[in-house]
Amino acid sequence: MQSSIVHKLLALLSAISSAQKPMTFSEIVEKTGLNKSTIHRLLAIGIEERVLRFDSQKKTYMLGPRVFDLVRNAYSNYDILEIALDQMIRLHNLFDANVTIGVPSGGEVSYLRVLESSRSIGGAQRPGMREPIHCSASGKALLAFLPPKILDAKLEGYEFARFTDRTVANIEEFKAELRFVRSNGYGRNDREEYDHFLGISAPIFDYLGEAIAVLNIWSSHPRHSITDLMGWSDELKASTLQVTKVIGGVLPNIPYTTTD
Repeated sequence: MQSSIVHKLLALLSAISSAQKPMTFSEIVEKTGLNKSTIHRLLAIGIEERVLRFDSQKKTYMLGPRVFDLVRNAYSNYDILEIALDQMIRLHNLFDANVTIGVPSGGEVSYLRVLESSRSIGGAQRPGMREPIHCSASGKALLAFLPPKILDAKLEGYEFARFTDRTVANIEEFKAELRFVRSNGYGRNDREEYDHFLGISAPIFDYLGEAIAVLNIWSSHPRHSITDLMGWSDELKASTLQVTKVIGGVLPNIPYTTTD
């Protein structure tokens, strides 16, 4: 009996959390298919335990503060490096390329861990190293899903330093690259910072649908071309999607391409 109540309460919470707006009692009945007396009892339990909140003026129900407390606590305690490691190893084994994980750090990307290819010729990326956002696949993947106003604020006064003749040189070119990320689900870097290094990156999203990290595959030219690496993008996106799911993340509300 107790197990049945738990299952029904979870079903009710799932219905309310997936709604685009707070739900009325009748909407909850229709969405869950549970009988009214059961829903009354579950709503009372949910409100008492603070996993639900009732708006007495609008007569609607929404997730309560305890749910968000649980989410915040979970996010403050997880180690993204450990969670992502299995997927990094998977990509490394598939392609024998360099695989890294990076996080945003101001106007740069900071790399936390690197799995080196057996044919590595020395790293453009090492743990603790940083790259500018405009000339790295990782920077593009991290910024592509920002709301336009936040993106514009972040890029205001940004200096598009030129490292090679392939470096993105201005904000118009950079935003074109961000559109590529939104359309394809990954960013690319074809020798923009170094003459011989190229890579692709895909974002990992948190529970707000915000890109909090990237997995990056990189190699050297002429061993591989950017076309070679772009051919690996489906596997890369499958890995970042899996990490996103494990940490309870969701995809952003703007268009995003996955391999599902």
